[in-house]
Amino acid sequence: MRNIAQNLRSCAAVLCLGVVATTAAHAQTQPWPTKPVRLVVPAPPGGITDGVARLVADHLQTNLGQPVVVDNKPGGSAVIAERAVMNAPADWHTLMIAPSSVWTDFPLTVKTPFDVHKTFTYVSDVASMVHMLVANNNFPPNKLQEVLDYSRQSKEPINIANLSPGTRSDMLGELLSEKSGRKITTVPYKGSAPAIVDLIGNQVQMTFEVVTNAAPLIKAGKLKALGVVSPNRSRLLPDVPSFAEQNMPDFVLPDASVGLFVLSSTPAALTQKVRQEMEKITQSPKFQAQLKAQGFDAPQPSSMQELQQKMLATVEQNRKIMSKLKVAGN
Repeated sequence: MRNIAQNLRSCAAVLCLGVVATTAAHAQTQPWPTKPVRLVVPAPPGGITDGVARLVADHLQTNLGQPVVVDNKPGGSAVIAERAVMNAPADWHTLMIAPSSVWTDFPLTVKTPFDVHKTFTYVSDVASMVHMLVANNNFPPNKLQEVLDYSRQSKEPINIANLSPGTRSDMLGELLSEKSGRKITTVPYKGSAPAIVDLIGNQVQMTFEVVTNAAPLIKAGKLKALGVVSPNRSRLLPDVPSFAEQNMPDFVLPDASVGLFVLSSTPAALTQKVRQEMEKITQSPKFQAQLKAQGFDAPQPSSMQELQQKMLATVEQNRKIMSKLKVAGN
């Protein structure tokens, strides 16, 4: 009887393995998509990420022949959006469009109930984002070094707005504060819009903002530019020097981006298919023209391996900065 029971258990185990293997093989060979695709966005409607997501949705819908719906899930340092993807039906029709910082920056400063690096895979760059340091027009300095010199000499308080914990703006603000000997005080905000209002109103003196958002305000004379956080100048503001040109190598960080994420549990064949669909979109002249009209740059072509290496290198660079600033990680 004991042998019979053992044999039955062995057969059951083999059957279970067979079912799992069959299910996995089916997941990799079945057509996709077979129903509407959902793009979860960790930002409210009308913002930078939302605008890019809606462009992607339009092109995906045309190429795939299925409706593509943008689902905005702002708040919680992207955790709300990430949870929405994780809790979706396991049919791989729910993806996420988000800033690359949710993978490269947030996990180093924001505690999450899951490991973002193990849970999500960054499949494709969609749009490139460059940050810059801007100030209100009443702030005397006009260059980065002048900011540091002025902060050490001034008896007046100098504040810089940080746009949400874990963001690139947050990290850059802390880095500038550290460079000034903590003479510059970082002030947390829940987003770009309220920070810009206070910046123009001189409640704070500076902030790091995406060039796409800052350029119209600078051209309208409401703010002034102090430098671009990039190895090169921005095409939107060609007269504004980069931080590299201002001899600030510590501030020369890889450009951020908006990109597409899938769950890491997604079958490899399907992940590759999603990447191929994104390559069709990002290499489309029409899409690139639409991006430029919104103030973005199209991503540089790269292999999946090159993309992953870039992401990991950015994480390590950010980790060193956070360690230097004594910002507690997870």
